[in-house]
Amino acid sequence: MARETLYANGALYTVDAANPVAEAMLVRGERITAVGSWSSVRAQASADAEIIDLQGRFAMPAFIDSHLHFAWGSKYLDEVRLREAKTFGDVLGRLKAYAHAHPDRAWIVGSEFSYGYPDLPEGGFHKSLLDHIVADRPVVFRSGMAHAAWLNSKALELAGITRDTPDPEGGEIVRDASGEPTGWLKEKAWSRLEELVPQPSVSDMRSALLRAIKEANRLGLSRVQSAGMDDEAVPLLAEIYANGELSLRFTLSSIVNPDSSLDEVIARVSGWRDDLHPDFLDGRVIKFFLDGVLESHTGFMPQGYADKPGETGTCLWKAAAYNAAVSRAQQEGLQVWTHAIGTGAIEMALDAYAADGERSRQRRPRVEHCEIPTPRDIERFAETGAIASFQPAMIYPRDQWLGMEGLWEARVGSASLPRAFPIRSIIEASGAVAFGTDWPIVDLNPLIGIRNAVLRQSRDHQPEAGWVPQQRITVAQALHAYTLGAAFAGHRENDEGSLAAGKLADFIVLSDDPLRVEPDKIADIKVLKTIVGGKPVWEEPAA
Repeated sequence: MARETLYANGALYTVDAANPVAEAMLVRGERITAVGSWSSVRAQASADAEIIDLQGRFAMPAFIDSHLHFAWGSKYLDEVRLREAKTFGDVLGRLKAYAHAHPDRAWIVGSEFSYGYPDLPEGGFHKSLLDHIVADRPVVFRSGMAHAAWLNSKALELAGITRDTPDPEGGEIVRDASGEPTGWLKEKAWSRLEELVPQPSVSDMRSALLRAIKEANRLGLSRVQSAGMDDEAVPLLAEIYANGELSLRFTLSSIVNPDSSLDEVIARVSGWRDDLHPDFLDGRVIKFFLDGVLESHTGFMPQGYADKPGETGTCLWKAAAYNAAVSRAQQEGLQVWTHAIGTGAIEMALDAYAADGERSRQRRPRVEHCEIPTPRDIERFAETGAIASFQPAMIYPRDQWLGMEGLWEARVGSASLPRAFPIRSIIEASGAVAFGTDWPIVDLNPLIGIRNAVLRQSRDHQPEAGWVPQQRITVAQALHAYTLGAAFAGHRENDEGSLAAGKLADFIVLSDDPLRVEPDKIADIKVLKTIVGGKPVWEEPAA
């Protein structure tokens, strides 16, 4: 007989509209048997059920991150970790320390540096600044939005990039006045570097994945919906699951580019769907990129940028080819996610989804990031059945990327500002919303994003009135987007996302009630326990 555990004497927030608050919960094996009053739940438990006293603590469904890059994030933990750097001097100091600590690393890789440090030298990011610290080994630093890279001279040399190298389609090699590459590469200009950088060994990758899984559990995550770049990790995740070591659920996706073989990608994802256990490894997603990001003028803005009216950004697909690929993927029973940040890319994605009619409503295709839709497209999420997938920690990025505040508004213009990351507008238009992080681009902690969605304000209270405060949402709406909303966005709402009888016992116990504390304090809440499938996978060490 499966083990029974009765959780009582707590504040259970179920995210279940039919039974929003409960006194007790009974778990049998990996699933919830009953949720409700103490008397009704106790009556359904066996005499020898273990009783766990929650001591008045707040419990809720575990978080589901609807958009991250898990294998990349696990590698980030072993790279030069630049997101935590607060000054340009700190960036160079971290490079120097890492190079000293890892003398055998053939390439030095770092991720998530910001575009605007207070002590950034005149002339900005240049290869010579890296050369001064490390000249004998290639150095590649990816920007905080992963759409640009900063290289030293050795990395440029090994990549074969010289003054005579033409810009690739969909990318730019930034040059100085004399035509010499500066070491700054945009979009597809740096994609070839990924082939040159040595990949970790299988053993190292497995260790990195396990470390990242435990970090996710520590932050209260039971499932991550990974948005690509995980293909090589899938066999290792399957092995970890077979060994009984997997304490985090995965939704897996594979990226298709205009020059990729769609047949091969569909076959790969269909194989995951057919061969893996969906409760832990759910293969169902084809991922597209339509554009870049607004900050580097690569988001697709057909109307032009406010600060550069003649530039419209990058559109990576021809509409006809993209529409056909979306329809084909959905015909195969797969879910489509599309990276679409600029107005033109969002419109293009929704056009493709609308063209597939009822099939789209069944498959729930998604628009990832969705930073600046038109007023009409805000309405079209509900009409098409598309999911708006947001990463709320990116709203007003002062905490995550130093010096970036004001840049988004400069690109888009003040007239469009009311539609910046329009979470509230899409909810009010009956659209479905899910939250994630895009980790490692921003912090993995869901509570940071929940706070940001509610306040739209940095930790030092900037702007004073909030950034586009008319798009603020309630704490309850933010919790829903990180639980049941995210489960719905991944076709997992029947098993995950709320505390209800029959669902998987994935839940967390928090140090404070996010519905009652001051919103500014939400990001300070600690996850005391994480339970996945009825098994404790994280417990905060005693002070």
